[in-house]
Amino acid sequence: MSTSRPPRSIRRGPAPHLTTQTPPSTPLRTATTPTVKRVIWTGAFAAVAIVGSIYGAGLKTKQEFQAEKQQIIESTPEDRIKDLEHRRGVLMSQKIPLERKLADLRSRMQAKAAEEASQSQAKNNKTG
Repeated sequence: MSTSRPPRSIRRGPAPHLTTQTPPSTPLRTATTPTVKRVIWTGAFAAVAIVGSIYGAGLKTKQEFQAEKQQIIESTPEDRIKDLEHRRGVLMSQKIPLERKLADLRSRMQAKAAEEASQSQAKNNKTG
C-alpha cells in the first residue's frame, strides 16, 4: 500500500531568523555606498594616471627638442648643409605627388566648367 505525500514547499531567499533577539542598533549602510566610494577612488586614480602620462610626455618632448636643438647648434656647417639637403629631398618627394594631384584637379575643374558652359549654351539656343 503506497501513500502519496504532498510535495514540500520550497523556500527561496535567506533563511528565516529563528532567534528572537534584536540586532544591534547600528545604522544600516546602503548597498550603494561602497560602490560609490569604489567608483570615486577608481576615477581619482585614473585621473592621476592620465595627467601624469600627459605631463611626462610633454617633458620628454621638450627634452628631445632641446637635445635636437643643441645638436644642430654644435654641428659643423658641412653637417648642417647635408641635413638641409636631405630635408629638401624629403620635401621635394612630397611635393611631386601633390603637384600631380593639383594638376589633375584643375583639369577636371576646367572640363566640368566647359561642359556646363556648353550645356547652358545649348539650353539658350533651344529657348532663343
